Amino acid sequence: MGKTHLNTTLPLSVLEDVIPSFENFTGAVGSVAIADIQGDIYYGNPPDHPCVAQAAIRVDHHEMGQVLIYAAAPSESAAPAAAFLASYLSQIATEIWRRQQLAEEVLARYDELNLIYGLGDSFVQGAPQEEIFKSVLLETNRIIRADAGIIYSWDSQQSTLIPVSYFGDQFPPDFWQGRVHELALSTLYAYEDAQLFDAEKIICAPLRYDDQLLGILVLLYEAENKTFKANDVNLLTALAQNTSLFIYAVRLLAERAQRNAQLEAALAELQATRDQLSRAERLSIIGQTVGSLVHDMRNPLNNVMGYAGILQEEDVTFEERYQYAGQIIKYVTVFSSMAQEILDYIQGDENVKKSPVRVDDIMEQVADLLNPPGLEQPVKILMNYEAARGFTINVDRPRFVRVFQNLVNNSIDAIETNGGSQVEISAEADGSAIRFSITDDGPGIPEHIVSAIFEPGFTHGKPRGTGLGLAIVNRMVRAHGGEIHYERAPEHGARFVFTVPVNNNSR
Repeated sequence: MGKTHLNTTLPLSVLEDVIPSFENFTGAVGSVAIADIQGDIYYGNPPDHPCVAQAAIRVDHHEMGQVLIYAAAPSESAAPAAAFLASYLSQIATEIWRRQQLAEEVLARYDELNLIYGLGDSFVQGAPQEEIFKSVLLETNRIIRADAGIIYSWDSQQSTLIPVSYFGDQFPPDFWQGRVHELALSTLYAYEDAQLFDAEKIICAPLRYDDQLLGILVLLYEAENKTFKANDVNLLTALAQNTSLFIYAVRLLAERAQRNAQLEAALAELQATRDQLSRAERLSIIGQTVGSLVHDMRNPLNNVMGYAGILQEEDVTFEERYQYAGQIIKYVTVFSSMAQEILDYIQGDENVKKSPVRVDDIMEQVADLLNPPGLEQPVKILMNYEAARGFTINVDRPRFVRVFQNLVNNSIDAIETNGGSQVEISAEADGSAIRFSITDDGPGIPEHIVSAIFEPGFTHGKPRGTGLGLAIVNRMVRAHGGEIHYERAPEHGARFVFTVPVNNNSR
């Protein structure tokens, strides 16, 4: 670690604040200097006296500099003083270094979210599989910055990898059919995570969904002084796992579209127009569902952008940085959950996996998602669940939380366009069930359309609405053994009430 690292982790402004105070305390003004790892003086003006004591400044077990103490004659206190000052400066440098590492991790996660959001947008707009593959390669390399790279698509009929897109003019097209192709093929067969090869100059990230082989992303360095690091492996593994959801969904839709086309041709010969219309309607609902879910990604992405802005402020403490970085990482999981819902709906299987969960744990998670710590929200979210604390219900936790997110997002949309200021989420025990309610002080729902609000495709007052949000909420509540209905709030506004049975072992 050279002088550049010393500049980064121990700025002169820090030394100018710490060392004079140390010298005044010890009564040895002008006797301390700081040298970098090469021995060059980084701070201080050594007097015309010999160096009587020195101690190493270390960060992450690596020496990055030395504390030097000068005096006209040796002193028994010089060595302990140098060791004390070096230990103190090591603590400061380590704290600064950790903040830098954390900032780099946050930026990597933010880039990852942007990539996933961009792929979701391409999916909604109907981009073909080849275009999404190209986007994965280009956007991933924007984060990693390799010298060359390629993305292959898996051809199940020929059981081989087909090049889709590559960059790096220094390599001819035949290069990607040689050793790199062999490494990619063996990695896709044998591994689920990204792997390093050839002295860490080649990284292969398989694109797989469950047992389905989709393709593989390969990046490489040509320069002798460049190698991939463990962070690159972790980042590429996370990106590959998340983007595989979208690629699999595109492939699944393409296969279904092909099968539907074949069926429609056969049905046309038999003049079975009713079945043809049914399939067309289902494909339309699938597209609307995708649009609705990706639209819902905007609020989590806005929260991530808010946290990223806070992390750029100079007065943010390390603990706050750690907390906000944790929030950003949590929203990566939220994005993955939304993408999984797309697949679940396309496949016609909700895959609800219930387990006992305390009501207060659910409500705390809802509060954390809808009231992100440290961020101001345009609409106040109130939580009231003391009357249900301690009870247990059997739910698929991430999918059940999405019920609250969907209902609250609807309320926020109504409030922002028609007035109002708050949404209240309540939970209370009601016999053998827990009664949940979401109440806002917006305009409410006109009485003449209340009977139709849970029907798929019905929308009111939302230019970009798909009419599927409440239909999905209704289906998910029923999948958990409950019922949902709308009622007018006591003064004004809308209220949605739904129940879920209490676990028999609750309390």
